[in-house]
Amino acid sequence: EAVIAPMLPGDDMACGVFRDDGSFCQISRTLISANRFTATCARPEPQARLPGRHLFAGVGRHHFGHFLLECVSRLWASEDADYDGLVIIPKRDIDFEAVFRRRFAPFLDLLTGGLPVYLVRRPLQVETLVVPTQGIGHLRWSQGTERFRRFARSRVSERIMPIGPDVLYVSRLQLKREEQMVDQEERIEALMTQSGYEVFHPQKHSLEEQSARYRAASHIVGADGSAFHLAPFAISVGTTLGLIQRRNRPEIVSALTSQIRAFCDVDLVTINALANRR
Repeated sequence: EAVIAPMLPGDDMACGVFRDDGSFCQISRTLISANRFTATCARPEPQARLPGRHLFAGVGRHHFGHFLLECVSRLWASEDADYDGLVIIPKRDIDFEAVFRRRFAPFLDLLTGGLPVYLVRRPLQVETLVVPTQGIGHLRWSQGTERFRRFARSRVSERIMPIGPDVLYVSRLQLKREEQMVDQEERIEALMTQSGYEVFHPQKHSLEEQSARYRAASHIVGADGSAFHLAPFAISVGTTLGLIQRRNRPEIVSALTSQIRAFCDVDLVTINALANRR
């Protein structure tokens, strides 16, 4: 008889799970940045009840990278028992459901075998709720646990066929905001095309299609970003991967390289052509 508190207003993203004795379940807090967790809150009075046995998946946000690290990260526990569904707390004041249904739901179906998903927007009492720890997360948690790594890679390899070219350049050129892009990427794209690489814009493809491309390629090059949180789920052993540092945040590149190396035995080359700043 757990009670789930939806996200409250405010930047601290307060939400979480309460046990049947009224105590707050600390591991229901979600790591949402390098050193920041969702905040705790007071136990609300439930306004609805969900029967059955369900798995708490964490918080849901629009951003693809955050979704992988904050919502997919607990799904390793779906292997442990039979569940009637997944429970997600969406970020407040965003239309998470539309993005979820369009982009994220099919990937969760692939990972969990099609478990129904319940989005908590009002206080909800759940008959039986399992709250696993996060198996992967931001920065210092980027390597993930052995159990999560095995779960993610086995599900992708079992359920997605490799489809695509042997050499792939993962581009950020068509993203919406300038700060998301790579300096001189038009030139980089042209050089990679001349070298025989297919230019791939992952945001135009489903997560399943992206995974299929990463599985198929023996050589992958691209700039640091969310695409390389997903790629380690799918890349094959022995793949050569070139990771370009696109911004002056070496801790991000370090976390991505740690994740890639932990998930799979690859030939990883890091490229830093940034000018020094005074």
